[in-house]
Amino acid sequence: MACEILRTVERNEGPMNRAALAATLILAACSHDPSKNGSGGGEGGIVDVAPLRTDWTPEQLKAACEEAQKTCDAKLAKIVAVKDSERTYANTPEAIEQVTTDWSEMVGRASFMKDIHRDEKVRAAATACEEEAGKYAARIASRKDLYLAVKAWQGRGEQVGPQDRRLVELMMRDFHRAGVDLTDEQREKLVSLRSRLAELQTRFSSNLDEDTTSVEMSAEELDGMPQSYIGRLKKAASGKYIVTTKYPDYFPFQENAKSAEARRKLEVAFMNRGARDNIKLLDEAVGLRDEAARLLGYATHADYVTEVRMAKSARNVQQFEDKLESRLKERLAADRQKMSEMKKADTGDGTIRAWDWRYYLNELRKRDYALDDEKIRAYFPADKVMSGMMDVYSRLLGVQFKRVEGAPVWADGVSLYEVRDGGRLLAKFYVDLFPRPGKYGHAAAFGVGPARQLQAGYQIPLTILVVNVTPPADGKVAHLTLNEVEVLFHEFGHVMHGSLTTAKYASISGTNVATDFVEAPSQMLENWVYQPEVLKTITSGPSGEPMPAEMMASISRARKFDAGVRYSRQVFLGQFDLYIHTHGAKVDADAAAKKLWAEIMSFPEDPQSHFAAGFGHMMSGYDAGYYGYLWSEVFAADMFTRFAKEGILNPKTGRDYRDIILAKGRSEDPDQLLRKFLGREPNEDAFLRQIGIGKPSASN
Repeated sequence: MACEILRTVERNEGPMNRAALAATLILAACSHDPSKNGSGGGEGGIVDVAPLRTDWTPEQLKAACEEAQKTCDAKLAKIVAVKDSERTYANTPEAIEQVTTDWSEMVGRASFMKDIHRDEKVRAAATACEEEAGKYAARIASRKDLYLAVKAWQGRGEQVGPQDRRLVELMMRDFHRAGVDLTDEQREKLVSLRSRLAELQTRFSSNLDEDTTSVEMSAEELDGMPQSYIGRLKKAASGKYIVTTKYPDYFPFQENAKSAEARRKLEVAFMNRGARDNIKLLDEAVGLRDEAARLLGYATHADYVTEVRMAKSARNVQQFEDKLESRLKERLAADRQKMSEMKKADTGDGTIRAWDWRYYLNELRKRDYALDDEKIRAYFPADKVMSGMMDVYSRLLGVQFKRVEGAPVWADGVSLYEVRDGGRLLAKFYVDLFPRPGKYGHAAAFGVGPARQLQAGYQIPLTILVVNVTPPADGKVAHLTLNEVEVLFHEFGHVMHGSLTTAKYASISGTNVATDFVEAPSQMLENWVYQPEVLKTITSGPSGEPMPAEMMASISRARKFDAGVRYSRQVFLGQFDLYIHTHGAKVDADAAAKKLWAEIMSFPEDPQSHFAAGFGHMMSGYDAGYYGYLWSEVFAADMFTRFAKEGILNPKTGRDYRDIILAKGRSEDPDQLLRKFLGREPNEDAFLRQIGIGKPSASN
């Protein structure tokens, strides 16, 4: 759930976007053929996944969500009613898994409509469904009767396979973390807290999805913007141009607009998305999380969250963030000095403010590396990027992609694809490329159809790739920025992580891994964008020629030129998240963000800016977990060392990556998977060298 240059906070919520719902759910579910332990199939072959339904009316959607809950209640009641002397793996832990997955898939598909549906009323009904689902999940997670049923089965000593044992281990762990050891009164309190959290998180996200903030700009204020940008802007009644706070408008403007005042206007608008309500929602959520953690015996919410992650404790995360912050100070100061000198030469004022740094970093990039975004974009037509990217992933991972012609879709720029390995169907995914009103505003891969073993065979997964790349204008082919290409490679990595799983159960398949590892497989694949042999495949100039070699070389050299700013900003985001989730129930998130920004980044911001209101990760499953982006990038860099040595498109190395990292899901701990893939203990050497603060090492 990441990243493009200087934009990690604005993307990669993918696999974790449903975590507000799933974090309180015991486990997702399935039924299986007991004789096929995680085989990824079985004699029955594959079970096709249902397509995504989008033709809902608000009334139908509401009724479907209510019916799913009733059905789940009835089936869970039957599981509880089984006599302890008759309990088996199939009728107790696996049955709980089956029933809860059937429910979570149904409500997940329905509530996903809030992120992509074109009808505002359907989106509102989907939001209500997600709110109620979050409350219901909290109730299921803390049901002591289900816990006692599984405990009674454990007492019978039935022998099961390794993935079955893993399922029960995680199930029982999560029961305890959901409060089964509390008194009835305390457990009811915990359910109440988490039910309210489900409401707050959904409302926060919906406020951002539905936000329509924009700024009117004069032609003079658009000085520096390419004609392709200006040409697609709508005009207001005043005759001025409307610049929205959606990514395809915001980022290019902040990077290219010459007017500092115009940049300030858009920056303030961007930093106020949802601010009227979202600051209050976040503050209340932080307080409820703290109360819930203390009720369960944890010192802070961050301690509760990190206990089951690779980091293991909030203290380890704090040490990780502090160490990076300290080591990056010199790099950040050097970046700031370069920008300051350039701005002083322009304006006489060398102070780099919050609305300046993107612009002057881009100017430095042009000056020092002869890179111009518009010239680069000319080589990235959307169709070529998509087909070339799939060709690269196909060669690397040993799969084929087939577009499903005539498949029903919900908007222009949406397509359905199959993933195949020879004649075998492995998965399906949709791609939703362009922004539109009410659509999810970031970039993410949403798993809406879980991979799982059924009696009839292995049910293939369904994923929705949702991005917001620069749309086509004046009937011309859409061209992507380098950042957008990197986003696609990253998010498509999440799609592959979900699609190539062979894990037996939905709850441990695909991207259902530790949050501080989930980004690593996709971050590793971002490296491909900067390899000449890949750029030849995904680029096409005006006459169909690939990107010139000298431009490729410049892109590669410039990749980490801004590491001081980029990674210090990541530290700021992680430190903010850690601060608000370790400083008690009364913390002021807005004030904390302003304080930490001034301390870590020291780029003065407008007093009207409210960053915390738009930081969607804090309300979509990354709470006390944002550090995971940097944490996992350490492992991503380390894994890439194998490809750097053995060949970027080496099919054997790619197959190892597919089988050891992507296929396993959570059936094994990340540490084990990394050791198997690397053939040694993972380390941070490659990451530190990559961002320019490490020394060469013989270890890799």
